[in-house]
Amino acid sequence: MVSPKPPTTDISSPHHAYEEQHRGGDESYASYYAGMDKSMRQKVALTTAFFPPSGTLADMGCGSGSGSFDLASLFAGLRVIGVDIAEQAVEHARAHFQKPNLTFRLGDIADPLFPADSLDGVLNSSVWHHLTSFNGFSLREVERALKHQAAALRTGGVLIVRDFVVPRFPETIWLDLPEHDGEQDGPITGLSTSAAFVRFCQAFRSSQNLDAPVPFVKLETPKPGWARYQVAGRAATEFLLHKDYRADWDAECKEEYTFYTQAEYEAAFRKHDLRIVLSVELQNPWIVENRFVGRCALFQTDGTPLPFPPTNHLIVGEKVPQKHGVCLSVRTEPLDEPAFLRLHTLRHKKTGQTFQLAEREHPVVDVLPWFRHGGRILVLAKRGFPRPFATTLLDSPSLDGATLAGYLTEAFTAQMPLHKSALDLLPHTTADLLARRAGLPGVAVAPGTKGLAYYTSPGGMSEYVQSFFCELCLAKLPCDADGFPVFPPQAPAYTPFSTAGDVKPFSAPQLLRAAQVGGLEDARLELNVYELLRTLGEPLGPWIGIELSLHSQTCEGFVPGSTEQVLSVITEPVFEAMPSPPARPGFLAVHRAHVKEIDCDDQVLRSASFELCAPRLYSLNTLSVLPVVKLGDSVLVGLEHRDLPAVELHTQSRTSGLLTCPAWRLPKTVASWPAALEFVQGNLLAQFAAKALRLYPLGGKYFPSIGATPEVVYPFVAEIDAASLPHTALAFVPLAELLDARKHLEDAHLLVVLHRLAHALEPA
Repeated sequence: MVSPKPPTTDISSPHHAYEEQHRGGDESYASYYAGMDKSMRQKVALTTAFFPPSGTLADMGCGSGSGSFDLASLFAGLRVIGVDIAEQAVEHARAHFQKPNLTFRLGDIADPLFPADSLDGVLNSSVWHHLTSFNGFSLREVERALKHQAAALRTGGVLIVRDFVVPRFPETIWLDLPEHDGEQDGPITGLSTSAAFVRFCQAFRSSQNLDAPVPFVKLETPKPGWARYQVAGRAATEFLLHKDYRADWDAECKEEYTFYTQAEYEAAFRKHDLRIVLSVELQNPWIVENRFVGRCALFQTDGTPLPFPPTNHLIVGEKVPQKHGVCLSVRTEPLDEPAFLRLHTLRHKKTGQTFQLAEREHPVVDVLPWFRHGGRILVLAKRGFPRPFATTLLDSPSLDGATLAGYLTEAFTAQMPLHKSALDLLPHTTADLLARRAGLPGVAVAPGTKGLAYYTSPGGMSEYVQSFFCELCLAKLPCDADGFPVFPPQAPAYTPFSTAGDVKPFSAPQLLRAAQVGGLEDARLELNVYELLRTLGEPLGPWIGIELSLHSQTCEGFVPGSTEQVLSVITEPVFEAMPSPPARPGFLAVHRAHVKEIDCDDQVLRSASFELCAPRLYSLNTLSVLPVVKLGDSVLVGLEHRDLPAVELHTQSRTSGLLTCPAWRLPKTVASWPAALEFVQGNLLAQFAAKALRLYPLGGKYFPSIGATPEVVYPFVAEIDAASLPHTALAFVPLAELLDARKHLEDAHLLVVLHRLAHALEPA
């Protein structure tokens, strides 16, 4: 199965090539768009963590106009221009979606449609693959689109592409498909998945099979009712992404969805002076649940299971000023004697087990400025803050293959020379912190409100964060013509790099939605937003992560505990400090990270060195799992009381107990999703006698303490078999009670999954 190279014909801009996309009259278009628009909320959520609330944004290939309307509805000061090459699409959009800040225009998105330096944002959602598919599978039109769109961006503007990606699969794989879910012959609409695959291979053409069917070999049947095929991994992905669009089968088979690998996306962006804020494979939860689970299985040719392919890829590029970095390059080396980080080694008095923690010099404080505008709650945060550890894998395999340039969106944070008991003094320093970190000297703020306080990652970090909210007084701020407050474009340069990020206002609910679909990776900003909205009694907005379908179960005689009971458990301190380091290497290793800030010409602009900590024998991947069971109409969550040395250090030896959810750092050998989920299910049963019926991903991953460690956390919900309840070592309490008592919880992992679970289960 040799893959032919894509054509290199020099194709200009033949608009007539897109006529093959035509799907009939207005009624056909309305039906087509109705299907497309199911993903619009996710599209908007992914983008609003990066787009500004004012300026001009172009929504390329806007289709029905629904997504453009959603974007325009977020901010009255954001001018949205929807662009589509299909005249019927533009007419449909103009007829159905009107707002003062929304317009639609006809145009080829690969053409230079906008003047240079005229746009603040450009969105391409599921449209670039049309540029290749209807131009002989050449990449030329994609390259033209990127060139012209990047040129149209102002400095600081962002270009977002949400499209498909060539999977990280072996060249050849096994694909198992059901034969029992349809007919073996006849119209495509009634065929089984297996028969549809054979029909697809005959009809589909792509850059990999220009003039011939997709080659495959049918192998021995793996189990009754299923067929196994040996086929190229890329072709298998194309089929799985196409197989359910049977109403427009002939038109869909003319489209090759995958055209770039992740690395090729990134190289193309950097070529046009774009800093890669985020580049990540995505899995649309609805598609996975309704089109993949139980409907296909993938394996390497030695029988090793493969994960489902990504349903989309998201890449975000920011146009940076000249002589600003487009990426942070990190080289690490072991460090015997840290100067900045402090290592604590403690021993469990009864078991003799040793524990190691890393600690920064001072406690950490987060400040979340917020204000109301147009009936919305907006928060001020830093976009593009340099965090080089976000790019550091060390020798740890990544579960999702995400690539970051090292620039994140996060809250205003600082290390404060305060003890935990003195944190009440912080409201008096809020204005000073905003002046130093946000470039807002003399800004008027209401008295600060204390938010959540928590341990960021108590298994390896001795770090306790206190958050504060402060309401900005808009009367003291300049405003634009629409009355929207104007903030400094850049944060003060208090980092060793060329930037400390942009100061940007964000819609609070949209930040939450971005976290649900992998578009926001700072856990502390998310937690602060959740707490702010709940404190103010404001709606969280719809949950757009995976839909949780908890089954109502029964367990005769089981009486759940109460939140009051689990919170009242106070354990004695069980650790003692070791007077000298252990003879053998401990759990943690400290590294010196040599960081280079690199521009678009691969020139080094700035260099700096930092210290980071990471486990010696484990990966950087942590799975945080909230056990859940539904008894009747009541949702219960399973909690663990765990003794942790970070707690004992911060309570000055009063207690070492912390109420947590189960969490595990994965071994380095666990490098795939099937292996990771099997690991979690096995450990839930072995350690807690809790049988997991199902695991749900609960939103995107997050960094718990990116200033000191590159650890990344993947949150999950585990639906537990109710038969486990009489035997489990976990304490199950009502979710609603626990949420009401959230200010008494101090484990960040538990707080993240608790907020996300409650959000996911709230009525729409």
